[in-house]
Amino acid sequence: MAVEAAGRDVPTLTGWPVVGNLRALRTNYLGTISRADRELGGLARIVAGPPGWRLIMYSVTSPELIEEVLGSPERFGKQHPGYRELRGALGDNMLTSEGDVWHRQRRFLASVFTRRRVAESYAPVMTDEARRLVDRWRQPAATGTMLDGYPEMIKVASRVSGRILFGADMSAAADLLTRFRRVNDHLLRRAVAPHPLPTAAPTPGNRRLHRDLRQIRAIVDTLIARRRDRPDPTASDMLGLLCAARDADDPADRLTDQEVAEQAMLFLLAGHDTTAVTLSCVVLLLAQHPDWQARLQAEVDDVLAGRTPTAADLDRLPWLGRVVRETLRLFPAAHGVGRSPATDQTLAGCRIPAGSWVEVSIWGVQHSARVWPDPERFDPRRFDLPDRGLTDRAVPGSHRYAWLPFGAGARACIGSVIALTEVQLVLAAILQTYQLRTPLARTPVHAAITLLPTGSLPFQLSPRAT
Repeated sequence: MAVEAAGRDVPTLTGWPVVGNLRALRTNYLGTISRADRELGGLARIVAGPPGWRLIMYSVTSPELIEEVLGSPERFGKQHPGYRELRGALGDNMLTSEGDVWHRQRRFLASVFTRRRVAESYAPVMTDEARRLVDRWRQPAATGTMLDGYPEMIKVASRVSGRILFGADMSAAADLLTRFRRVNDHLLRRAVAPHPLPTAAPTPGNRRLHRDLRQIRAIVDTLIARRRDRPDPTASDMLGLLCAARDADDPADRLTDQEVAEQAMLFLLAGHDTTAVTLSCVVLLLAQHPDWQARLQAEVDDVLAGRTPTAADLDRLPWLGRVVRETLRLFPAAHGVGRSPATDQTLAGCRIPAGSWVEVSIWGVQHSARVWPDPERFDPRRFDLPDRGLTDRAVPGSHRYAWLPFGAGARACIGSVIALTEVQLVLAAILQTYQLRTPLARTPVHAAITLLPTGSLPFQLSPRAT
């Protein structure tokens, strides 16, 4: 419902004359969001750039206001330029679509992402790749070689995503994964540029982007055609399940080849990078907090008794789950959600003009002292709940939009169960085998399309005494 643009002005974060907070956003985006929350509260206007080249962002870090924005898609939609660019690169998928298109996709994909499907079809892949990772680290652990967390975790997360999606066709998709990493890098560089040229501009980077996207789509289309020609009713990989998916209300209806391809491309882009960020951050946090590392190792040893972890074990590893959830609070890979009102709106009694950039800052709310006591402290006890934090409520009595690393409500990330399962299974395998150390006292990150490490995240392994 459209709302007349009555009300007061949104409080504006102070900045430099003429250019406002341009430099602050470019050099410390996350810190600028947090400063706005501290100084102005849960709704702030942030101005960057001189007149005629000005960017204005409305930062939302109040759980109540976040619920209003995310819960009102008819008021705050996905007209944001970032979604238009992702839609141009990846097509209409669960991330970029809206309205009837999104509802149709959700109906088809629901069966592909159930807890049972994750446990039976995807978790064994995760466990196998976790064993492969542990074996690959034996040599650096024996020699004391320092490793870099993010590249190491990208390797395992990419293989997990590829095998879950393509199954037996993984070898045919090897080139696709390489090209997808290049596309991801290009989109990340564009995300940190204040006013990037349109992707249609014939720059060398844009030409490479479009060439890679064409090749990716050709490979995906070939794999889909192969599945359509030789359907396998026993297929348990995601591509086979997407090809076989039917509408429960209309069994004759199925996803088109284009819809399957666009969902597959989203899973590849979002599935491995975000998980790699979470894994690298949790490894660093445990290396920095040996008391919590020891606590998790004791739990893993007690429950698993040396055997390989499975998805069925995770309910009996509550502190492992709490550590992962606290890591996601401190380092949400999806650090923000962009929205844009099609018509003038009001929020908290303040005017929000049509076409504005409204940034729901997941980082901001999860680092807000108004929401979380001592928010910069790593403390998994925040999630010590009877249900082990498996609901969307962060702490007893808290607002359900205080912790939302996977979004919230109907548009919450459909792949959250896959992500949580993968991080916990890989982490359990690492803790069974190795002691973790790091020279870093903190974990430096910055904002691009996703949260990314700033520089390397060095850590060292040593075999655990048996």
